[in-house]
Amino acid sequence: MARLESDQLQLDRLGLEGLITFSKDSHDYDAEQYRLAVPNPEGEKVDISVFDTVVVDISLEKDKQTQRSKVKMTLVSPANSEQL
Repeated sequence: MARLESDQLQLDRLGLEGLITFSKDSHDYDAEQYRLAVPNPEGEKVDISVFDTVVVDISLEKDKQTQRSKVKMTLVSPANSEQL
């Protein structure tokens, strides 16, 4: 299960946590409701609240300077963060 906390993601089963980044103008964040509104592939805004279940893609990305791998997380559903 993946839980989105603001733009911080926690994966309980794997013991991982990381950040999912969005461009500034692509989303709206309501701090009082802890809700993030992001566009889905159809262009409609989708609300993601704290502790909502989401689908993520987890991959390794090699750092060019240190040649070490780091975990890269991309939101897949209900919206795709790679397109944002």
